[in-house]
Amino acid sequence: MKSKEQIRLIVGLIILAGIFFVFFGGETAKNSGGGVFIVNRGDLPITLTERGTLTTRNATRIRSEVRGRRRIEWMVDEGSQVKEGDLIVELEKTEVQKRIDQLENELIAEETSLFSARNDRKIQEDRNKTNLEKAQLGLEVAQVELEKLKQGDIPRRERELNLAIERAQSELDRSEGLWKDMPTMLEKGFVTSDQFEQERIKLKERREALVTAKQNKSLYDSYEKPLSIKQKESSVSQAARALEMETRAAEKSLANIDLKVSQYERRVGESQEELDREKDNLTKMSVYSTASGIVFYGNPDRPWDRDEVRVGGDTYFNHVLLTIPDPSEMAVLIKIHEADIDKVKVGMAAEIRSDVNKTRIYNGEVTKIDSVANAGDRRWGDRVRRFSVEIQLRGSDLSLKPGTSAEVVINTGNLENVLHVPIQAVYAESGSFHCYVMTTGKPEKRSVQVGRSNESYLEITDGLSEGEKVLLYKPDQTESSTEEKPPMGTAAMILPGSKS
Repeated sequence: MKSKEQIRLIVGLIILAGIFFVFFGGETAKNSGGGVFIVNRGDLPITLTERGTLTTRNATRIRSEVRGRRRIEWMVDEGSQVKEGDLIVELEKTEVQKRIDQLENELIAEETSLFSARNDRKIQEDRNKTNLEKAQLGLEVAQVELEKLKQGDIPRRERELNLAIERAQSELDRSEGLWKDMPTMLEKGFVTSDQFEQERIKLKERREALVTAKQNKSLYDSYEKPLSIKQKESSVSQAARALEMETRAAEKSLANIDLKVSQYERRVGESQEELDREKDNLTKMSVYSTASGIVFYGNPDRPWDRDEVRVGGDTYFNHVLLTIPDPSEMAVLIKIHEADIDKVKVGMAAEIRSDVNKTRIYNGEVTKIDSVANAGDRRWGDRVRRFSVEIQLRGSDLSLKPGTSAEVVINTGNLENVLHVPIQAVYAESGSFHCYVMTTGKPEKRSVQVGRSNESYLEITDGLSEGEKVLLYKPDQTESSTEEKPPMGTAAMILPGSKS
């Protein structure tokens, strides 16, 4: 039993054949004796016909390498033969040239600002060096004065105060020794009363001098000495803070200038990069061919973009402007119904007829079959799954245009020495097939088993014998073998489930 899918396929072929026969069947009728075909045995080539799109398997695609959207000013004519190195596209350069002039002026101004900022930094470095040296000197002076106070002034002052105490003590001791003898000397008349009184006053003065010397020493130790040390230490601290402040101020001033320098350097770098980029764009606006061959506009894989590729149109970065196909590497991409995909194998021969030049037939072969089917567009109710198949054309000078349509006839096999009849001789009814066979002068309805088919003939595996005559139309039930047969263009088709 044939599968339902095979039955549907054969029924469809029969229906198509019937339509073909209604309009164009006269020629078959002439060759078959007035609407009768003699069943014969012979070879039956099996083919599968699909339509697809020509593409190139190896092409040079000329792309726009210019950043941004640009207008096309000139292009070589489509179909022209070009050589590698030929000028093929010119993009509009006016705006880019204006931008280059503007960037050059901006770059000069920014380089001048950078030069000035670097000079300011040098001046600030010298100023910072002077201020830091001055602050460092102040700190060193304060430290030396503190050391001088501790190691020189304080010991010397302490020695002076101690010496003053010793002197006062010595003079007091001498006065006290003399004073012990003064009363006796006054009684004996060795000294006068005035001398006695002077000696007493001198003794009192020397006692006060000793007290004063000791007080000076005490005041120095308690107040003057620590105050002097504190003042000198404070001077050292202040000088150290001044040095630290100058150091921070120097770092801050340099940091501010360094920030300006880095900003100007960045601007100069960015302007230089943009200027280089625009200059590079300017050179890339003259597009030269990187291969030899015939030029076609746009990208054959994206035919809907082709109208954008024209003089006056816009292009953008990486946009395919022109395609130069390799004439020895052309192919056709077709999609085959999932019910037929098992019939197609890699290496099968095919014939291709381009819609551009229908008079020439190109030879090719199946080179690639996708392993996964593409689902139909469900938005339009297409739920049929199809497999993409690539047919490579044979030849070195194919002179075909990528992106155009072509018809492909694949030779899926050859049935040798089989019985076959025209497709219009077979009718489908209630899930089975039958023919009308001429026996004893009138047509006999007979069930047949069918095999594979091509666009014109159908293999008969059972039900007919070689030499029998089958009608190429469905006769009326009342028709006899002696009645004149109706014209071939009136053949009726019986679909499964319809009444005969």
